[in-house]
Amino acid sequence: MWWAAAALEEALREAQRAYPSETGGLLLGWSGQPGMVFISQVIGPGPGASHRATAFSPDAAWQEEQLAYAYELAGRRLQYLGDWHTHPRGTTRLSRTDRATLRHIAEHPDARAERPVMAVLAGGPLWQISVRQQVHGRGGPRPLILEVWKSPSD
Repeated sequence: MWWAAAALEEALREAQRAYPSETGGLLLGWSGQPGMVFISQVIGPGPGASHRATAFSPDAAWQEEQLAYAYELAGRRLQYLGDWHTHPRGTTRLSRTDRATLRHIAEHPDARAERPVMAVLAGGPLWQISVRQQVHGRGGPRPLILEVWKSPSD
């Protein structure tokens, strides 16, 4: 899987800003077959989000507006891929809640994400990153190998 450098840097900036509380957001891009994921953009938690040491609640209405705007701006060629969040002072291991969220996304028709991904940025102020993909009907989330992609203009 590939994550655009600018989008990854945006997620890392948000992780630092919220540290030592949790934060997160949405992952946008393209996905074909399992494991073929291209993250081109992230959406943050939103101005009304609530951040705590071991959980956060996003500003869902704001995120939906941002998602609709990004979708239109990209000529409707962008997909919601899943979520990203931080585990400050923690590990990249998915919690029970994280696993349930991935299953919920995969089963929710409005999400239109049969094989959602979840990225966890753990630690802080130095961050480890893990990305997993839920493959419907094939057990738990599978780890993906992360490659950072830089555009020619970077």
